[in-house]
Amino acid sequence: MSNNEVTKVKLTYFDIGGKAECIRLALTAVGVEFEDYRFKDREEFIQMKASGHLNFGQVPMLEVWTKDDKHHVLTQSAALMRYVAKLGALMNPDKASLYPCNDLALAAKVDAILDQEADTFTGLRVTKYAARFGHGFLNEDKHKDLRDGVIRDTNNEVIPRHMAFLEKQLKTNGSGWLAGTEGPSIADYFWVPMLRMIEGGYTGDNTLLAKFPDLIDLVKRFLALPVVVDYYKTKSN
Repeated sequence: MSNNEVTKVKLTYFDIGGKAECIRLALTAVGVEFEDYRFKDREEFIQMKASGHLNFGQVPMLEVWTKDDKHHVLTQSAALMRYVAKLGALMNPDKASLYPCNDLALAAKVDAILDQEADTFTGLRVTKYAARFGHGFLNEDKHKDLRDGVIRDTNNEVIPRHMAFLEKQLKTNGSGWLAGTEGPSIADYFWVPMLRMIEGGYTGDNTLLAKFPDLIDLVKRFLALPVVVDYYKTKSN
């Protein structure tokens, strides 16, 4: 698929920020026009899931149409972020790249920071979406103490440990951005919306990020980027 072949891009997700906000921001930053489709309700998502249209039964989903009449259905957030960055570099080479395609070591650092998000929040997501992970029993009232204990330990130990790893990367790489890139990369676009969700109470503890001032500063600097400021002038999430 070359840059000249892309005729339409459509992002499908719920009408919230969630896992799609980083992709919306990245598409905007690289100058790729897209349809920001948001489900009317959860039933619409369930129907789409039942239809088999979703590769892995989940969203966000990015659909790409090309001039050769092909329709590509792309999924998984980290993969979508890499795709968006590469597509943007092809379609709009005058804009700053969000992914260091010509520096394999630096690209690997960006990828590692994206992957770290899953390591950080898997435990929490098991409690939030227990049935999805084969732990539906956690939703039973008799296991409330067990579920609450997992959430407590995740907030007190697991997530802070990973926040410390992330802050250390930010402090030591010298660039002011998570992966040490000259400007913000998809690592920053991926993580900042998640850090904002933490601040908003996503984990059940909205004070969690207070111990990591460098990450708080990262969020502020990212939100001050002109392209991000412009995005939020017209978007609700």
